[in-house]
Amino acid sequence: ERPSFAPSVIREQIELGNPDLVPTLEIVGITLTYPGSDTAALRDVSCRVAAGESLALVGATGAGKSSLTDVILGVVEPNDGSVTISGLSPAEAVIKWPGGIGYVPQEVALSNGTVRDNVALGIPREAIDDERIWEALERSHIADFLRSSREGLDTRIGERGVRMSGGQRQRLGIARALYTRPRLLVLDEATSSLDAETEHAIGSTFKALEGDVTTVTVANRLATIRHADLVLYLEHGHVIARGTFNEVRLAVPHFERQAKLLGL
Repeated sequence: ERPSFAPSVIREQIELGNPDLVPTLEIVGITLTYPGSDTAALRDVSCRVAAGESLALVGATGAGKSSLTDVILGVVEPNDGSVTISGLSPAEAVIKWPGGIGYVPQEVALSNGTVRDNVALGIPREAIDDERIWEALERSHIADFLRSSREGLDTRIGERGVRMSGGQRQRLGIARALYTRPRLLVLDEATSSLDAETEHAIGSTFKALEGDVTTVTVANRLATIRHADLVLYLEHGHVIARGTFNEVRLAVPHFERQAKLLGL
């Protein structure tokens, strides 16, 4: 049954935080070949992430990390295998639990509207809670920048408004994802444009979600995923190692070299 999309219902659902969504993630035998390609982007990928745990996807460019996140989000249908979130397919989960799945891409797309429009993207104006927007902006460490603007949440972004740096755009994208208080949060290189201090601060925000929110993180910066519950190392669409950060270091010489160079 499709839920009602009346503003009052949307607002209530966001306030409740989708309590019946138990954010378990089951990935079973995923194989994906894009149309026109002779090479599989993913080959027989499986793992299970319990509610409140963190999954990190690592590997070289083209290893299949972004393809796997697209399958988890339901953007791409695999040729074989299945993904379930709280027992439902991603497409069913998105319909049943609006706002229950958050996503922060590497390149955050912003509209020419206000900060409010961009954080509560797609939510009817009558359903938006300004206090909750400020809370999300605080947690993504961009509230102080916006408080210094006379317009606050009505600050316009884009052609006729404030121009934002890459780091500010990413922080707004993180605020957008946190606004609905998701139970599953997918982060695709979500802090790549941030300076080290801001990245550390936002890392603390994500750490505070542990135990309540399940996170899937694609990261090239190894320091951001060293405490993940499960690390999958992908190579040409295969999972060639899995386990804790240290277990994957032992199994993959290249990964070990990277970690040593970073002093991890």
